[in-house]
Amino acid sequence: MIACLTSALRATWVTLALHPRPSSRAFDVLKMKRFKPKDANKHYESLQMYADTRTKEISEMLGPFVKITDRYGRLISRVTLILGDIKPENTQDKVLRDLLADIFDCLYESRFLIMASKLNVAFPVARRTYESLSLMSLCAIDKSWAEKWQKGQKIGNAIIRKELGKHPMGEQEEELKKLYNFFCLATHPNRDLIAYRFLGEGNQYVLGVIGQPNLLMVCDYCIKILEMWYWFEAMVSYLYRKKIVEIDKAYFDSCMQTAKEAQNVKQWLVENFNNLLKEEKEFWSQNPVKG
Repeated sequence: MIACLTSALRATWVTLALHPRPSSRAFDVLKMKRFKPKDANKHYESLQMYADTRTKEISEMLGPFVKITDRYGRLISRVTLILGDIKPENTQDKVLRDLLADIFDCLYESRFLIMASKLNVAFPVARRTYESLSLMSLCAIDKSWAEKWQKGQKIGNAIIRKELGKHPMGEQEEELKKLYNFFCLATHPNRDLIAYRFLGEGNQYVLGVIGQPNLLMVCDYCIKILEMWYWFEAMVSYLYRKKIVEIDKAYFDSCMQTAKEAQNVKQWLVENFNNLLKEEKEFWSQNPVKG
């Protein structure tokens, strides 16, 4: 049985040095402190320790997500090894292979960022993943776009969404637009997603992941990353199905098992997201941010 991500679990966060809300007492203490440059050096040198601490905490809480993304990563690795012994058939195939590697790298690295609670850094990587995924999908169903891109033509995401939306084997343009808008919102600085750090209002050092993670945003991010892994693996396995079957006959059994487990993990994440959202609304209704 998968555990629930509730406020009880969030209470286990290690307190590094940051107050979630301004404290008048902490502010009074802060004013009495004498500035020492060496103190700044100590904080800077501790940034990696803070990240390691958060990674350990969040990875344990989100164990099912970690395991399922590892399974997807291993599946893509199997296909990569197969393709490594087979020359590309044409320009389209070369493009697809390059995008495959680019998407994998982004998805792989994004998990390290989110497990360390580096949300402000993780979202731009997620947007890059989405853009490469949608481009790969278009190049897969229409080789002319792969050839244009190979020659250096810039293909905007609006064009990609439109082309995928009207193709029988494409994706729904409206759903792609929603996902794109989300990543754009999260990529550009805005008040909803940039954390309140209260620097000078009870907190003296607020860099890195010293603050308490926003588990609601972490959960939301994991849902979207898992959806992209699902889309990615399904596309890759379909594109190279003939080559895979010839060499790795057990692949598609593993693929089906992984997809089934991914649905269970997604459901678990969605349920926890809803619970966390309820808690978040209750908290901010009782503790509104002033000015």
